[in-house]
Amino acid sequence: MILERQRLRSGRVVLLSDYIGGEGPGSGGAGHAALDSYRALRAAGADVRAVAGFGGGGGIAADRFASLGGGDLRAGGAGDMLRAIWNPAAQVALAGELADADPDTTLIILHQWTRYLSPAALRVVGRFPAMIYMHDYFWPCPNGLYYDFQQAQPCTRRPMHAACLTANCDRQGRVQKLGRVARQAVRQIATHGDPGRRLFLHLSEHAQRTAAPLLQGERHAILYNPLPLGEAWSPPPHPRHDIGYFGRLESDKGIAPLIDAIVAGGHTGLFVGEGALQPRLAQTRGITHHPWKPRNAMAAAMRSCGVVVLPSLWNETWGLIVPEAMAAGVPVLVSQRAGSAELVRRFGGGQTFDPGRPGDLAAKLTGMLGTPPVPTRQHDALRAFLSPERHAARIMQLAESQFGLDLRDTARRVSARASPSPTASPESPPACPPPPPR
Repeated sequence: MILERQRLRSGRVVLLSDYIGGEGPGSGGAGHAALDSYRALRAAGADVRAVAGFGGGGGIAADRFASLGGGDLRAGGAGDMLRAIWNPAAQVALAGELADADPDTTLIILHQWTRYLSPAALRVVGRFPAMIYMHDYFWPCPNGLYYDFQQAQPCTRRPMHAACLTANCDRQGRVQKLGRVARQAVRQIATHGDPGRRLFLHLSEHAQRTAAPLLQGERHAILYNPLPLGEAWSPPPHPRHDIGYFGRLESDKGIAPLIDAIVAGGHTGLFVGEGALQPRLAQTRGITHHPWKPRNAMAAAMRSCGVVVLPSLWNETWGLIVPEAMAAGVPVLVSQRAGSAELVRRFGGGQTFDPGRPGDLAAKLTGMLGTPPVPTRQHDALRAFLSPERHAARIMQLAESQFGLDLRDTARRVSARASPSPTASPESPPACPPPPPR
């Protein structure tokens, strides 16, 4: 082990994303995950700083955060659509921000890149070893979700091959699809290089099984999003709503089938989020709708529900609302197409359903609400499995094994050499129960 440590190069991390943290539809779960990951790495003693394409740093210290001063290109017109394909301003700004970084020892951890950074910034990233966070499927798939919005089912086409190029699969129609195809073609050119210089990080076993066949010849690893430590667990109060949903109100999230199931069962529901299906919520009796809430208010809102549901129709890479609801002591019902369904199989605390099976969602909801639903009894094990410490240890272990980089900051290394003490191996995370046989 000492000899292996001596062979490692002293490294640092630049966590890069379109946005970091934040609230509302302009941010989303990926922004929270990026901030949580930064905090976990920093707490573990990694030499890490963060760069965002636009917005603030979610409370990251000023000397460890930089914004490229851009904006969300999704909100603009034709000019912004072209910049989403190739944004020269992002390339120049990022190149300047990384001008003093050593391409041999600076590890880029890339989160989101489609809203401002564009393939132009990815060309800069290509100079460095990189871990690419797969919050979605934008790296291989033009529309990002590997989902046919017109057919309302997961896609089975080979991305960027003939059947894909001619398919009218995008949420916003053929014109938007053409723009996304152009961006994808440019991305392929801009990031053409040595696969040994990058590693794709998948948020679940399910996500890796979905994406890996689309990224042949690349390297892959699973990295679970950390679950920040919240309030001490306590039994939730008597629910005011039968069913809760928290997230985007869009068709791919399974909102319409969930509304139908609520109406058919005579249930009440709380929906928190924004999106195209808001008007239908307003027209449905028994449903209460609130816009985005600050993250620190989400747990209380979840605890007002009997069951929190993630009804995704696309092969969702994770689904943050599931571990957050489980940690809040609320039972969950999760689509089998969501990566976080793995948590139910591992820790209990709810059920899964098959969105491709008619009536399964409604039947499972009725069954769960017909008897008092039981939250996970393995609360501490869930926390350990998704702990920030385990998340950071996994990244640091991957940096060592895949890139030969020791990410501990200089002060921590000097302290460790001066006062050696035994530490837990990053390859030995906190114990947790094995998943049941499948």
